[in-house]
Amino acid sequence: MKVPHWRIILPLLVFIQILFSHTSAQTVNPKARLLYEQSQQYILERKFDQAVSVLEKAIEREPNYPEAHFRLGNVYELKSQVEATENYADLSRQHYEKAIELKPGNPSFMSAYSILGDYYLRKADYTKAKDYYQKFLDLKPPKQFQVTMAMQQIANCNFAAEAMQHPLAYKANAMTKELNKFALQYFPVLTADQQTVFFTARKGLDARSDENIYVAYRKGNEWTEPAPLSDRINTVENEGTCTISADGRTLVFTNCDGRQSFGSCDLYVSYKIGNEWTEPLNLGNKVNSPFWESQPSLSADGRTLYFTSDRRGGYGKRDIWVSKLGDDGLWGVASNLGTNINTPDDDLSPFIHVNAKTLFFSSKGHIGMGGFDLFSSELEGGKWSFAKNLGYPINNQDDQVSLFVSADGKKGYFAHEERQGRKYISSQLYEFDFPEEIAVKHKSNYLKGIVYDAKTKKSLEAKIELFNLNDGALEAVMKSDRKEGSYLTVLTEGASYGLYVDKEGYLFKSLYFDYSGTKNNEPVVLDIYLQPIEKGAKDILNNLFFETGKWELEGKSKTELDKLMALMKNTKGLRIEISGHTDDVGKDSDNLELSLKRAKSVYDYLINAGVEKNRLTYVGYGETQFAVPNNSEKNRQLNRRIEFKVL
Repeated sequence: MKVPHWRIILPLLVFIQILFSHTSAQTVNPKARLLYEQSQQYILERKFDQAVSVLEKAIEREPNYPEAHFRLGNVYELKSQVEATENYADLSRQHYEKAIELKPGNPSFMSAYSILGDYYLRKADYTKAKDYYQKFLDLKPPKQFQVTMAMQQIANCNFAAEAMQHPLAYKANAMTKELNKFALQYFPVLTADQQTVFFTARKGLDARSDENIYVAYRKGNEWTEPAPLSDRINTVENEGTCTISADGRTLVFTNCDGRQSFGSCDLYVSYKIGNEWTEPLNLGNKVNSPFWESQPSLSADGRTLYFTSDRRGGYGKRDIWVSKLGDDGLWGVASNLGTNINTPDDDLSPFIHVNAKTLFFSSKGHIGMGGFDLFSSELEGGKWSFAKNLGYPINNQDDQVSLFVSADGKKGYFAHEERQGRKYISSQLYEFDFPEEIAVKHKSNYLKGIVYDAKTKKSLEAKIELFNLNDGALEAVMKSDRKEGSYLTVLTEGASYGLYVDKEGYLFKSLYFDYSGTKNNEPVVLDIYLQPIEKGAKDILNNLFFETGKWELEGKSKTELDKLMALMKNTKGLRIEISGHTDDVGKDSDNLELSLKRAKSVYDYLINAGVEKNRLTYVGYGETQFAVPNNSEKNRQLNRRIEFKVL
């Protein structure tokens, strides 16, 4: 558990008290008093071992010497922080408790109560911790920050005691030995299909050990041996926490002092083309500052970036900020996420779920179990809801500093850290089944495949846009890989989607996905074939909607119609036929009339929008040109369609 800043300040305040205070009026063994006074000089010279030695000798001669116990408790407290040994913390506790037993309620021993509260909070003994914090407050601490922190720790104790009465179904397991092969590995992130994992690792426990980014791939139920990501990304300097877009092709990572930067640590971006990563670029001064930036988290499409910074203009020490990628390809000025997320204390390690609506993060400023806890917030009406603690035992008395949640909301990934004081002794990657009680509200799954030329079968780089057809909002923009043609995007519960694949010289491809319910939607693997624009080329307009038996276009058809308008506008000389088709249910004559009227509705929309009449024609084919046999409701639905063909 990290040492709270006020635990560092309090021992310094104690120094002021103990070095200039007098022993009690009671009769003290003169040799014990002399040894006690000798300790003062040792402490000033920071010779803590000698100070311990003479104080222990003083207590041997005078066992009930409260000031000696108090001073020895303070020296052990300092040693526990500097030398990172838990044994010193326990020795500190023993002597502090003895001091206040001998002189209960003594204002000179005030800091002992808060330090004992911290000790028992780390041990998850919330009853004792709360009692000591309350006694600390009863002594009227002179500084407001001391009062504020003690009151928050009492609130933490109350929350923790209640949370432990209602534990979540939670069991975390270490990931494979192949992944946990380093001395330290942490901050795991995965692609949306959970087939690739990226993480940061060090081969040694020493803080000077080089920090690099590694990647591994899932093969069946196993993971491959982790490999350094790229020589263009990993350097002799430290490459820290990273984030990946859903398709695994946009990487943002932290680098400190190793590249041209604006501050101590900056954020950089690299793109994967084929199997190679591009030379990293600094994200610029609208994201980076002269201060510390780290712990990035990208949205699924790689166009919104959340990160941690201690720059000015925040609400506390380290805050969470956000920047968006503009249509010009530049990142916008970062803005603070506000007080529902950020506090006067540390708020860090943001992770935006691929649904773009659920944010997970770590905070020491919100009420929790003590130290850093994990929280979630939902984006509602353009604003983030107040942070919600994920509960026990995901959170406990130790620090929980990072979390990654899979697209379908079923799995959580994190690094379990073990420390002695401030020093790491272990950090391993873990996974767990995400408890249903705190599951993400909007689960997601992925759609992936390869984009091809329909004639040559060569892979294509193409623009891919995902629209929410309920409100027409553009939710994601990406490109298929330049060399491989591969793409991956995310579909989230609660909406119906239109996916558009576009490339100059080709007819656009439109696809429809109905995720408006909350059923468990499965991943989709779908290769897409684009038709070159040439005479006779045709495709289906999958996102035009009519009521049964009607020909008036529904409002959510606008996205598709605008795409068709853009094709006509951008392709000079293009003439197309719009054709209507039906299934074989009902009279032939009725189906013929319905198909004609539906085709004309599309024709009329385009004419009214400014397309010249000599570039358009429409026809109704009724049930005469089936796409598939009419032997199921699913197939009949496929036969009810509007096509467009190059004339």
